[in-house]
Amino acid sequence: MSIHPLAAVSPEARLGTGVQIGAFASVEAGVELGDHCTVASGAVVKSGVVAGSHNEFCEHSVVGGAPQHVARPQDTGRVIIGDQNVFREHVTIHRGLRPGSDTVVGSGNYVMAGGHFGHDSAVGNHCIFANGSMLGGHVHIEDKAFVSGAVAVHQFCRVGRLAMVGGHARVTQDIPPYMLVDGQSGCIVGLNVVGLRRSGHTSEDIADLKNAYRIVYRRGLAWHEVLETLRVEFQAGPVLHLRDFLGSGKRGFTQERRAPPNTTLRLRVADEPTVTPATSLRSKAG
Repeated sequence: MSIHPLAAVSPEARLGTGVQIGAFASVEAGVELGDHCTVASGAVVKSGVVAGSHNEFCEHSVVGGAPQHVARPQDTGRVIIGDQNVFREHVTIHRGLRPGSDTVVGSGNYVMAGGHFGHDSAVGNHCIFANGSMLGGHVHIEDKAFVSGAVAVHQFCRVGRLAMVGGHARVTQDIPPYMLVDGQSGCIVGLNVVGLRRSGHTSEDIADLKNAYRIVYRRGLAWHEVLETLRVEFQAGPVLHLRDFLGSGKRGFTQERRAPPNTTLRLRVADEPTVTPATSLRSKAG
């Protein structure tokens, strides 16, 4: 164990073997840190944080802060953290709003600078959050999701497994598993095929998900018909998780972005008849 003499570490904190705490860091009473955790200079780990092993709290991150809620009670929940997470500079994670309702972070997650997890949020395993991504209270992020920079996820929303959310997106409804969300429009633009391949899904899995995608977004079925069709046509594979996710939604789901019909590329042509390159280009473009 290595504790810098300028760090403020409560004698009531429980620290595992190999823990390193830098200068001006603060570890409050009641904190539990597993083996080989690192608390960098200026980082603050507050009361109510229980973390596993090999977690890294980088400079000026604040983990375990009080919930940002106007009706916050005197006693609040905790922050429960798994193993091998990285919380980069200025990351903030808030405790659950009430005793027994905790903010939970799994294992193997990477949260880049300025990320924020609101009270009672639940984050799975092996997720990535880019700079400035923000989760409101009670947000649920499933395993291996990728949340890009400056994304804001509204409270009580869910982001499904292996979904990828583009930068600056405003998420106000659930994002189903395996989907790719465009940052500008905030709409779904297809499957996260690259993520599916990298995670080891087979070509058969991806083909099934493409068929399920068409059922959900292209056939124009009523909602109960969508769920029933998925149940009948798919008996195994990742579509089962997709169906379960869709069947448990309460906020509605992010819609697909579709191009307007009869979209064409329009080129402006100069008034002078002597200018032929643009005219030629227009004829080739149709």
